[in-house]
Amino acid sequence: MRFAESIVFSGRLSTLYQLAKEKKIDTALQGSHTRPCKFWTAMKILSGMERTIVIAHGPSGCAYGVKQAYKLINCRNSGTPYEAVLTTSVNEKTIIYGGEKELREALLEVDRKYRPDVIVVATSCATGIIGDNVDAVVEGARAQIGAKLLPIHCEGFAGEYRSGFDLVFGELAKLMDPPTEESRKALSRSVNIIGSKMGPERTEVDTDVKELIRLVKGMGAQINAVIAGGCSLDELRRAPSAAVNCGLCYDIGYALGREMERIHGTPMNSTILPYGIEATKRWLATAARHLGLEKEADDLCGQEYEAIRAGHEVAKQRLIGKIGVIDGKDAVKSLSIAHMLERDFGMRAIICNFHPWSAEARQTSIDYLLEAGIDPEIIITKGALAFGRYESMRQSEEELLDYLGGLTKDSAVYFGSSLSFPSIPLVDLNAILNRPRFGYKGALKVAQCICKSFDCASRGRSRLTKEMVFPQDPNASIGAGNLGMKASASMPDCTFYGKGGMRRCLND
Repeated sequence: MRFAESIVFSGRLSTLYQLAKEKKIDTALQGSHTRPCKFWTAMKILSGMERTIVIAHGPSGCAYGVKQAYKLINCRNSGTPYEAVLTTSVNEKTIIYGGEKELREALLEVDRKYRPDVIVVATSCATGIIGDNVDAVVEGARAQIGAKLLPIHCEGFAGEYRSGFDLVFGELAKLMDPPTEESRKALSRSVNIIGSKMGPERTEVDTDVKELIRLVKGMGAQINAVIAGGCSLDELRRAPSAAVNCGLCYDIGYALGREMERIHGTPMNSTILPYGIEATKRWLATAARHLGLEKEADDLCGQEYEAIRAGHEVAKQRLIGKIGVIDGKDAVKSLSIAHMLERDFGMRAIICNFHPWSAEARQTSIDYLLEAGIDPEIIITKGALAFGRYESMRQSEEELLDYLGGLTKDSAVYFGSSLSFPSIPLVDLNAILNRPRFGYKGALKVAQCICKSFDCASRGRSRLTKEMVFPQDPNASIGAGNLGMKASASMPDCTFYGKGGMRRCLND
């Protein structure tokens, strides 16, 4: 295969961005590439709220999927009590006669049985199609129910992946109290971290959000709420009185930040994901201006850098001028990594298979990056836009290998999934178990992982694993998609090496 023949786009991010704006490149998502629907992403945010019961007004299967994917995982990882995801269990009869009666009864039963702080009614495709008047049912039940009621119209057919996040974060503003002079004074040194979407933080892992909380407290401020990462109704109510909203990234949570700014005047501080030194420094410095803690933030940044300076300088000397090829499937993350590689390590960033859809959906992050003077190279191949099952990624893999054929193992590194098999060293940031990846500590950890991948570039990868992911027989039933949800989502880091005997993780 000649790589030039498989290229759909090759150029700078700014060029792709302009082509998407002018509708000169197809930004539609193919069926095999689509993300979760609006219902799923809405439920993902709602599952992160404490003492909140979500009633999925639809078939029981919708509630089952959300419970398995979000609620149970959150409880298992964080040790928090399980809070039920319930359903009105819409069936054939309901589709004909409507489900308003069942919804009214469910609201009363949930309030009586669980006594939650908030009851959310989330519409599914079925109830959206038949047109149940959910708002009228909720209004009619308010006087009989002690909990706050919040209807969310998130039927899956009414929007794609991003719209579910924007919808719920915007609706959460309805649970907030207008700030008063007294409340603003009480929270004048407090911050909301907005845009969290995974519920309570893991107890045994130094997560990225925990690192941001540590840094905020390190400059003398406090955290009012992580929205919606385990936040309570009380925290939501007083959230507008905080000195500033700090976005976890410039996309997720953007709708809530802008809505709170519009209604309550709460300032918003948003950057790209704080991967690396420069992004973290700006994230803290911008927040500090609203907190009156500019000197404290500057001192903190100096202390944090001093703690990693020796390691960072050694790594940078080794990495400067090298190439970082970044898997572009996670658009926001790939942009943030590109910023880190160029600004903190002096590397050349190339984002591979950044889907044109992302040029529309992630415009806030792209605007930020371009304004910061970072305009990474983008390469999109035919395989990235092809239809098919997971195994059809073989085409993308072959195109990537063809492209990387001109790069040597000591000149370039690939940032992507451990399920990829590039011909150059690989770093899978999702597989860094001894996190965090954000902040100064995270910058050093990423730099060390890159250096370690170069050190181990001559060690072989498992041929058996590659054959499981990309079967030689095109009719084979095995593949990464057949490994099960848990296994396929948490394959080991590519820096597991060794011939025979006990293998060890080189991130340790």
